[in-house]
Amino acid sequence: MSGASLQDGFEWASGVMANVKPDQMPEPSTCHDWTVRMLLNHMIGAVQAFAEGVPQGRISNSQPDVTVDLFGDDPAAAYDAAWPRVVAAWEAADPDGATEFPWGPVPNAVASQLMLFEAAVHGWDLARSTGQGDTIPDDLAQPVLALSTMLFSDPANRGHDFGLPIEVGDDASTTARLVAYLGRQPG
Repeated sequence: MSGASLQDGFEWASGVMANVKPDQMPEPSTCHDWTVRMLLNHMIGAVQAFAEGVPQGRISNSQPDVTVDLFGDDPAAAYDAAWPRVVAAWEAADPDGATEFPWGPVPNAVASQLMLFEAAVHGWDLARSTGQGDTIPDDLAQPVLALSTMLFSDPANRGHDFGLPIEVGDDASTTARLVAYLGRQPG
């Protein structure tokens, strides 16, 4: 996939996290029925799970408990402490191998892109929920849109995390096409 690297995705999401104000933590987010704090806990917990699991070839907890506080008052610092280990782990992983998830094995060529997806989509959720805009950088949104159309072309793969696609115009931005494809209302 061309476009942003995994590190670029993490750095963008970290920048969004760094701009979350303490009084926004209990506010609702655009993701599930989570608060902003719960969304942050999910983002940080997922990165921590990948940092621990990728070297073992097994991600056992890709859906961490969002009610467990993982960051105190500095979400970006907690995120930044974990994501470099994910980047290093994927650099060392066998590109032709597979990583075991709770739902089954995923080829590493796809599995390594799941955190880019997480950073972009949940970074958008966080930015939108905290008044930081609703645009993902195009070089990040483009490969995530391509991955999304591959992963979720079968509606059964959407689970409870993503709704059915929402119609957008032909002139919609890459971000709008991505989030609409995932059932989120673009800005």
